[in-house]
Amino acid sequence: MSSKLSEVKNGGGENLAMFLVDSLEGRANPAKGSIPDGPAEREEPTETPTSSPTSKIAVAPSRKLTPARNVAPPSVFENNGSGSTDATNLTSSSSGSRVLFATDEWFASADNLLLPTSPIFVPDLYCEQGKVMDGWESRRRRDAGHDWCVIQLSQRGQLLGLEIDTAHFTGNHAPCISVQSMDLQKSGSDTLSHISWMPGALERAVQGGGRIGSCKTPSEIALAEQACETVAQASGGGWTELLRITPLNPGYEETRLHTFLFDVPTTATHIRVNYYPDGGVARLKLWGRPIAYDGSSSQESSGLYSSVATTDRYTVIPHNASGAMPSQCHFKDPELTLGGTGIMCSNKHFGVPQNLVQANLGVDMGDGWETARHPDRPAVLVKDPLTGLVDSLLQDWALLQLGTPAMYGVSRLILDTRHFKGNFPESVKVEGCFIDNSEELENAKWFPLVPRTRMGPDSEHVFTRKKGQVEHAHHPVSHVRVSIYPDGGLSRVRLYGPTNSEGEQTMIRSLL
Repeated sequence: MSSKLSEVKNGGGENLAMFLVDSLEGRANPAKGSIPDGPAEREEPTETPTSSPTSKIAVAPSRKLTPARNVAPPSVFENNGSGSTDATNLTSSSSGSRVLFATDEWFASADNLLLPTSPIFVPDLYCEQGKVMDGWESRRRRDAGHDWCVIQLSQRGQLLGLEIDTAHFTGNHAPCISVQSMDLQKSGSDTLSHISWMPGALERAVQGGGRIGSCKTPSEIALAEQACETVAQASGGGWTELLRITPLNPGYEETRLHTFLFDVPTTATHIRVNYYPDGGVARLKLWGRPIAYDGSSSQESSGLYSSVATTDRYTVIPHNASGAMPSQCHFKDPELTLGGTGIMCSNKHFGVPQNLVQANLGVDMGDGWETARHPDRPAVLVKDPLTGLVDSLLQDWALLQLGTPAMYGVSRLILDTRHFKGNFPESVKVEGCFIDNSEELENAKWFPLVPRTRMGPDSEHVFTRKKGQVEHAHHPVSHVRVSIYPDGGLSRVRLYGPTNSEGEQTMIRSLL
């Protein structure tokens, strides 16, 4: 059964079939209360458009349209919007989402749909195929059918809403679009099979994505269609309609952003995006809550040796595991490091500590804090028989200021070594302090949050107060000192904690 959809506040009153025909012929003139396709003429008196955070933007017929800016408008799903802040963009290439197949990428690759950056427009930039556009744009279709692509989500997730941005696509935007979803996890498939079921997807991944100036032959499209049907049957659930055929507005600043909220959340690993019949879209963001890691994978499956595993000290989740990483899941307590500052460090040869407090998953090793190899490290490493750690006190350190002070203590702490597979720290220690400003750091009284603990490669190491894995867990914290032994790199450091009266009551009970 398809998910129910909350659309435009003024939307959906007109016959969709007639509107679709009118839209494709370029003569749609919907009455007030329908989904507009944007004014046919640009030179019109200015009037403020109306919009709703839970709806597609509706533009008054008398509005004079202006070119889209090279900065995307705020999303209602992000902190700078007015709605939910606990959703994740599951179609972001920076988090691992990828295009498996696209029928036509003549003018612009479908991979652009997934870019985390704002779509930009350079007026005088052309290539052999024509105008360079920052989005996915297909040719003007001259054969039977319509254009479509299949996208693997960065993580299996519960889908909450969809944003489509047609920025800069004014005379060449896709007139209508629909989106379907599928949950391949139902069939128990592993990570590789999430890609390999689509013909040509592995080759596409190896070559780094799609290529402009390319298009699939009818026989290649037929094979892809058959693969979609076959995998749908294997999944047990088939393809679910997320968004029915819906007209899109052209990519002017006033009409570019289309937002849809799903009344009934749907679980998915893949989506299919359909253009009717062709054209372009700049960005597509599918917002949802990642579904937690199910423990069915291990680092050994990738051939990456690690002596680190989950114990009563912490939980270790490798990044090659199936399911969502802990840092991408929604927790009751907010992430307090967001908006924080990397104040100083002992060494920043390969990366700066400011990267440690970023919200997204690390893009690569350069998107983390990495130090040079310690010049004084022992010629031969010896382990302490009592601790199991390397018997050396050599270390590098970084000082971080939290974006929001942990007034009621730290409920969860995550140390992420994403991408650091041959250069992760041997161990890490985390300390906290509480001061009014960074000028008092010299006299700060530090207390341990996480004692020196063994790290593993390309993994998230999770410490929780509930399990007794965070020391001094109810102490207020404004700054943290992260010490790595003897050197190496970390991708992210995340601290979570309550910020309301409930957290205060919890702290009081802990002191009684």
